[in-house]
Amino acid sequence: MGNALPVDQRLETAGNLVVRTRIFYDIWWFFKGEKTRPAIADTMQCYSEFFRFDEHAHFVAFVVHIAALFDKRRDTIKLPRLVKELKGLISAQDHADVAALLDQATPLVSKVTILRNNLFAHRSAAVSYADAFKKADVTPNDLRDLTEIALKVVNRLLIARGFRDQVFAELPLEDASKMLKALAR
Repeated sequence: MGNALPVDQRLETAGNLVVRTRIFYDIWWFFKGEKTRPAIADTMQCYSEFFRFDEHAHFVAFVVHIAALFDKRRDTIKLPRLVKELKGLISAQDHADVAALLDQATPLVSKVTILRNNLFAHRSAAVSYADAFKKADVTPNDLRDLTEIALKVVNRLLIARGFRDQVFAELPLEDASKMLKALAR
């Protein structure tokens, strides 16, 4: 990776991407979730064409971003590559711990990659939308868990390199909730 940004800069960018990815997930799940949707469904129905596409846009953005963080390409910012590059620059224990987290993420990454590769980044001509979800066999909890693993990985690396850890941002979800309450009035 001759023209790559410095590893610490890529690590900080990865932290920002993990946080952004979770925002996409949180807003999508706020619109779609079994616990939150009933309270906002009537308001969403009043603006059905907007929310139908906005809900979908947040889900697509989530899938594309989370899959990219674990991608196999050599020229992108991804967590497995950062872990590999930082091997000699962090303690053996930190490296072993993040490697174990990546192993824990692997089955979830393969599920989300099915969605990305068949539906969103590339639209398969051979797999229906419903069949891609059946093939992926992924739940909203799986998707949330993957964001949590990604945050643990990036935070362990950030702290090991002397940087501040990242936290998931709650304000975008709070603003989405306020927006729907305002629309309901």
